[in-house]
Amino acid sequence: MKKILRKQKSAYALSLMLCFMGITALLATLWRTWPTVSSAENPFSTYSTLLWTEKLNLIPSLEFKLIYLVILGDVMLISGVVIWALSREWFFLPGEIVWFQCTFCKKKWRASGDKALVHCPHCRQLVHPKMVKK
Repeated sequence: MKKILRKQKSAYALSLMLCFMGITALLATLWRTWPTVSSAENPFSTYSTLLWTEKLNLIPSLEFKLIYLVILGDVMLISGVVIWALSREWFFLPGEIVWFQCTFCKKKWRASGDKALVHCPHCRQLVHPKMVKK
């Protein structure tokens, strides 16, 4: 059997865009807190307190804490990876296509070569079809 990978282009593009925006959000929080974190004795503790106390102003009337940007970045990154994984689909194609002949009605039809006991599409009998050349 032949194995084929098929990607949905729209979902693939959406997943790349979400991953890019998630990484950008996480890097923005790191960029905003880096001057304080790099000079601290305990960088992890300083980073976590800055996430809960530091505020970011996007629009003069809209401000929010950096932890919200971290959560948004994580959610976008995880959803981008999940969408990317779900946009890929494996198909299994049968081996080669061969001609079969019914032992009752002697009519021929094409099907994959891995048939042992099938119903004839013409006379509807359950048969062991014979492989023939066209």
